[in-house]
Order: sequence, then structure tokens, then C-alpha cells
Amino acid sequence: MSPVSNVAREYLERVWEMAMKIFEAISEVLGLEKGYIEECLGEGVQILASNYYPPCPEPHKTLWLAAHSDHGALTFLTQNGVDGLQIKHHQTWYAVHHVPGSFLVNIGDYLEILSNGRYKSVEHRATVNVQRTRISIAVGHGPQLSSFIGPASPLVADKGSAQYGPIKYKDYIQIQQSSTVRGKTALLALKAQQNELI
Repeated sequence: MSPVSNVAREYLERVWEMAMKIFEAISEVLGLEKGYIEECLGEGVQILASNYYPPCPEPHKTLWLAAHSDHGALTFLTQNGVDGLQIKHHQTWYAVHHVPGSFLVNIGDYLEILSNGRYKSVEHRATVNVQRTRISIAVGHGPQLSSFIGPASPLVADKGSAQYGPIKYKDYIQIQQSSTVRGKTALLALKAQQNELI
């Protein structure tokens, strides 16, 4: 294995460990057993996505990374110090400024589904910079592809009904990735489908 591969492998292992610690805390906050989310993940899936955004003198004419929410549970983002990430809150887009030496952690659709809507996935997009290249490395964490996902049973009993219907995780990813309209359309469609059944 090359030195670069060793570094990448170690990086992904360390990020996975951080994710598991956060999942433990979230499980406890939700009133679930400490290892609940980790157990739901099974072997889990970890996806690495690197993005390179060269400088653009006319950013208003470019196609950015379209607005979307991540399909997994948590995504860890690190970047090269050049701002470009925006998040949507109450229909308004806000710039997220880079903090040196830090990770930005996004909540994804899977965690919104599992928490029965208590945690909300973050809709976000990327913009380009007029003068500087932006590089981002995102590592997403989700359940194994064959898992059926849905709200945690104790949270359904607590809230009275499931906000999201069950679906196989790989099918959810396929629906989300094949949609021509991005944003949180796949998650909203799953919620609407469940509401029709109630």
C-alpha cells in the first residue's frame, strides 16, 4: 500500500471514530441507549468526496454544487481555508465561514429519519471564489446499503406516529441521486408518502 493510501486509510478510520462518539451522544440525547445509532448502522458505509473549485471571475455564470442534503447520518467536511459553503435556514442562504483546524459536521437525511424529525438534515450548497481555488473533502457516514431505514421505534412510540416510512437505504440513495430537483425533495417525498398512510 502506498504512503498516500496509508494516510487516507488512517484519516478515514479516525473520522469514523469521531462519528461514533457523536452518534453515542446523539443516541443519549434522544433518550435511546448509548450504542443505538451505531448498532443501526451495522457495518456502515463511509463515502469520501473531494471537490475542486477553481477561481472564477464570473461566479454568477457558473453551475455550483447544487443545493442538497446528504443522504447519510453525518458528514465531516474539511476545506483549504477558502469560504464557499452555504447552508439554508428558514428559506435564507447563509455563508459558513471556515474555522482553521476544524471540521464542519452536517446532519444528513438518515439521522432526520431515524430521529423521527427531531434532528433536521442540513440543506447546503457550494459557491466558487473569484480569486482563489477552493478544495473541500467530505466524509459521509451512513448505514449499510441493505439496511431498512425508518424512525427509531422508541421515538415513534413517544411521538405517536412515524413521520417517515421504512425504505431500504440503497433505494433511498437511488431516489435522492436520480432526482432532477435537488434540495430535500427525496426526504420530503418519503415524509409525504408516510403522511398519506396515516
